[in-house]
Amino acid sequence: MREEFHMAVRFDVESLPPNDRAEAIREVSRTLNGRSEVDFPSNPDLIRAVTITNALGSVEISSIHWNVAALRRAAGPMTDDVEPHIFVGLQKSGVSRFDQGGRQAEIRPGDLVLLQNVNPYSVLFQDTVTAFTLRVPNRILGLSPSLLGRITSVRLGAERPVVDTAAAFISRLARNQATIGETDAGLLAQPCIELIRAVVTTGLGCDDLAREPLHHTLLQRVMTYIRLHLAERDLSAERIAAEHFISVRQLYLTLSQAGISLGDWVRSQRLEKCKLELASPLHQFTTIEAIAHRWGFASAPHFSRVFKAAYGVSPREWRHRNRRLPAETE
Repeated sequence: MREEFHMAVRFDVESLPPNDRAEAIREVSRTLNGRSEVDFPSNPDLIRAVTITNALGSVEISSIHWNVAALRRAAGPMTDDVEPHIFVGLQKSGVSRFDQGGRQAEIRPGDLVLLQNVNPYSVLFQDTVTAFTLRVPNRILGLSPSLLGRITSVRLGAERPVVDTAAAFISRLARNQATIGETDAGLLAQPCIELIRAVVTTGLGCDDLAREPLHHTLLQRVMTYIRLHLAERDLSAERIAAEHFISVRQLYLTLSQAGISLGDWVRSQRLEKCKLELASPLHQFTTIEAIAHRWGFASAPHFSRVFKAAYGVSPREWRHRNRRLPAETE
């Protein structure tokens, strides 16, 4: 059962028939992780799971209390609607055993552990476990997958000052989820990202990266975000800046230093997508207007003008040139 309180979403299987609980938990897991497997107690009457989740911008904070036996992700591609991200887990009660990247770690109360959702992993839980988790997209964190791959499934204990600070911060966030409003969420996202970045880099002994501000990877993260959202007509400078916790002025400055004009670059990328679809037999029965609209162009006449200005031919002429004729007429 899902309930919404302010911005927090509570999921509790207690009200479900016992035989429906396992599938409900699997569905929640698939939403977060893509293809994954969950093991449960043999008696469905004993299955328990309560989660509370809150979005802090691109960061997601969750509290989990369950008696799931195991969680696994096998090798294979992610589903299209699941973005690569990293989990930071804080164990509050119980014992969990993590396995990823050839490393195994036993996690006890007070410990932190990280997992990448794109790589195979397994987590075994002893009895009932309570944990708090932060989920952060890789593109926002600004650290390479290879670097993240070196710190996953490693016990990070509270004897490390940065880990102790992060654990206290995560605990406080999780305890106050029900009272976090939209304004608070926007203010809390960036400290989460900076703290996780510090945990990762200091855990690896990369103090230089820990001190390196996120603006060093800002351009890469902005360009990745734009490519992911090209088809959305409300993709604006204001939205891009807010997503990366910067001002619109800083966004334009960052792009201009790389010789990029935001409007021109977005339009050129959208035109390339349209050009490919117009030439593809997979879209031969899709109207030009529908293709243009799918990639963010408001009207067919406007699309035709900018397409011809970019490529020297109209969309219709381009499609005709690239249309494959039947074998007998070639």
